[in-house]
Amino acid sequence: MEVYHSQSFNPEELALLGRAIGTISHGTIIVGRDGRAISRYGKRAMVVGIVSTGSTIMDVRLIPLIALKDFAMRKGLPLAYVYYHGGVRVYVSGLDTEEIDAILQSRNFIEAQPNDIGATVYYPNALDDFLHEVFKHYNFRVEGKALVDAMNTPAVLFFPRMSDHFGFETELINDMMTSYIPPKPKEVFLHKLGKGDYDFGLRFRPDGIVEFYREGEELEFGSVWKLLDHMKKSL
Repeated sequence: MEVYHSQSFNPEELALLGRAIGTISHGTIIVGRDGRAISRYGKRAMVVGIVSTGSTIMDVRLIPLIALKDFAMRKGLPLAYVYYHGGVRVYVSGLDTEEIDAILQSRNFIEAQPNDIGATVYYPNALDDFLHEVFKHYNFRVEGKALVDAMNTPAVLFFPRMSDHFGFETELINDMMTSYIPPKPKEVFLHKLGKGDYDFGLRFRPDGIVEFYREGEELEFGSVWKLLDHMKKSL
């Protein structure tokens, strides 16, 4: 769930949010981001706040949010993700967002002693490990061509590995994951999908949801695993 949205970059607010997140979790938290520089700096500010409470960070760096949600669920850990979409946003999962808001309002943060400041563990291969696990589990083949709207998110990193593994051809739009220019709207994607020679379409939203389109059917999935379960049955 989204817990933060600001039109401008405010590292002090993100550090305070991190302190609230760390106070609630008081353990290990997985942290990731999208491809924008402002998200990298925002994540740093948030991490400063989290570790000040004594919580430990597992930093997976650049990763699609939908993959991080699956990754964190399998690890059994909460996550915090910084991304840009009409401003700086923070998505969390595995944490009580009402409790985070209450801590922010009261400023009743846990204050770790200098010797108890949380550690940062870097896990830069999280996406590779995630895809390896997915490909080990799913080995079906999909024929045809897909129109994929990456919506300027790191979902572009799924390709061409995903299309190569499953055998379908891919045409990408909105694949500039470092761009601050808003992606072309949904109507452009739908028009192109309807007029082109595509067997299905995928649209990866910044909030960690993928939309699946085929023969007038439109479905939403919050998990790559659930998307692939559906593709295995329907394609």
